[in-house]
Amino acid sequence: MRILFSLIVGCFVCTLLAPSARGQFEVKDDIIKKIAAALPDSLPAKPKGMRKVLIFTKTNGFRHGSIPVAIKSLTMLGESTGAYTAVHSEDDSVFESKSLAEFDAVFMVNTTGSLFLPRKMPADPDERRKALTREARLKASLVEFVNSGKGLAGTHSATDTYKNWKEYNDMMGGAFDGHPWHMEVPVRVLDAGHPLNKVFGGKGFTIADEIYQFRADTASPKERRILLTLAPEWKELSRGKRADELYAISWIRKYGKGRTFYCSLGHRNEIYYNPVVLEHYLSGFQFVLGDLDADAEPIPVK
Repeated sequence: MRILFSLIVGCFVCTLLAPSARGQFEVKDDIIKKIAAALPDSLPAKPKGMRKVLIFTKTNGFRHGSIPVAIKSLTMLGESTGAYTAVHSEDDSVFESKSLAEFDAVFMVNTTGSLFLPRKMPADPDERRKALTREARLKASLVEFVNSGKGLAGTHSATDTYKNWKEYNDMMGGAFDGHPWHMEVPVRVLDAGHPLNKVFGGKGFTIADEIYQFRADTASPKERRILLTLAPEWKELSRGKRADELYAISWIRKYGKGRTFYCSLGHRNEIYYNPVVLEHYLSGFQFVLGDLDADAEPIPVK
């Protein structure tokens, strides 16, 4: 019954889009069944209230083919467990402060580029100035949203978004700097008892996906609690270019009164119906919503 309700909500969310855009978010029935089979049966924490989240997937750069599956999966994840109700949009006007205030958290799902600008900047100087003024206002709105106690989460290319906006990089935690690995990779779990890592049962694991490396001034364990990394003994690690040889995959942080969570997994469709990843996502989402208590203090990583 919960899964049926999720599918109904998923269809409703699609109707919020312009008619010409609806088709691009359709997901085949066999994939929906795989998502439904992968959904967790329980919650890491009991919600402290009704939670409403924004799933935002606008792209002003590369567009991932997994976006429709991600939207469906993360919508169903919230509804089937009761953790949250999701609204999906690619209209950046939702970041106006009055609209954004309706949500408890924002999930940046495979977003790319400068989200609050037109894909093509106007040539007219006045129109260009208006676009930049609007961008500054929406940026300020998002920072204030998180600072005030709300949540921000991101999957995969959420770090290939606004790579030169310092506040966003500080909140999301990393700035994309290439993906040397698109293969099966070994993942190291840091602090097996951490609430976001309990799903891994204290063991590392392997997974096939496109794995990011991050700019050297970001994704630092001095600034955030790193949860998952590439295994440091892996021979293919030499493809990377970070001097510290730390290739983080997932982390959390407190930002002002708010909370942030990021996981770089999410390039491939099957990531969004991998039951272990979905449970890790869910724990991260409940952390940013303020429902799951978890230590976000940075710790040294060797």
